[in-house]
Amino acid sequence: MKSLLPIFILFFAFQTATAQLTKANYQEIDNIAQKLYADGKIHGGILIAEGENVIYQNAFGMADRNLEIPNTVKTRFTINSMGKMFTAILVLQLLEDDFISLDDPISKHLPWFKHSRAADISIHHLLSHRSGLRDYFYEQMEGKLDYFISQREILSQMAKYELQFEPGEAFDYCNTGYLLLGEIVMKYRNNDFQKILHDRIFEKLGMNNTYLSTSVYGPGSPVYYLQDGSAATPYPYSFYSGDGGSNSTLQDLHKFMLALGSEELLSQESWTLMFRKHSLPAEATRPFGAHFEPYGYGCSVMNLPYKVGTSTLAIGHGGAGSGSSNYMLKYIDSDRIIIHWNNQFLNPLPPELVAAIAKL
Repeated sequence: MKSLLPIFILFFAFQTATAQLTKANYQEIDNIAQKLYADGKIHGGILIAEGENVIYQNAFGMADRNLEIPNTVKTRFTINSMGKMFTAILVLQLLEDDFISLDDPISKHLPWFKHSRAADISIHHLLSHRSGLRDYFYEQMEGKLDYFISQREILSQMAKYELQFEPGEAFDYCNTGYLLLGEIVMKYRNNDFQKILHDRIFEKLGMNNTYLSTSVYGPGSPVYYLQDGSAATPYPYSFYSGDGGSNSTLQDLHKFMLALGSEELLSQESWTLMFRKHSLPAEATRPFGAHFEPYGYGCSVMNLPYKVGTSTLAIGHGGAGSGSSNYMLKYIDSDRIIIHWNNQFLNPLPPELVAAIAKL
């Protein structure tokens, strides 16, 4: 066995090395991406990296069809619910600074939120989508709630709804819960949510092209196209504080994903909490993309193909909005990063992309 040990070590090193993508794979990846674009499965930008080493980035389709302006790798795009990762980090920073406990009821921190069950819903329930609160966004889509009202008005209205299930007993993705988390962050950091994001995440990581916008449009941003081909119309409250809504770039999100698991943002103890599988697909109350994988705090916790015949742990989050969809993920054991955005509504992360890359 001693004589075989060096062979095993060399074999393992070879396997690890061959699993890593290099810039020599650029053309193979581009062939995959070009086919996905030709098949109508992507319309935006893609970045693929091995740690700090960007292997591939490219953009597809038009940022403005009328003006014939193409999407580029520098285009700023709305990240939608991918911003829930930011919120979860800000909440865990409050935990590290002893402002909160995960078992605290939201009534302790937000006494103005007058839901009859606020004393039974914990911060843990909000982070892991186990609160039982109704999702304000679905109430809006069903025409039961106005799109053109402020965050506090939204929460005032949602406080009148009965719970869908007992807190902690099921898994149901809930934007309302992340608005409440945003309110808790603003209370203890005593500042606007955008300023808190800038000071505690964006500036620290050098994310100089990321900002929270009052509109889906902004400098260097694309037009977003609905499924019927028409342009989405921005509205006054196109974002709220906590459930997403920032605009960013491929390069800035690469910086953010590099920081996942590092002590730049959180302690290792907090990352362990964030990446734990708190909610499982079998507990989901409805079929929905965010329910197809286990959920931690502000992130999905997945086993995804990494190389032929193997899979590994990946952390990520998707997002979708009016004419947009996106996803960012990081393979924790290997530091492979994939970021993808569309400026028309498509699958946030085509499974064909992940599967094809794993075969390289």
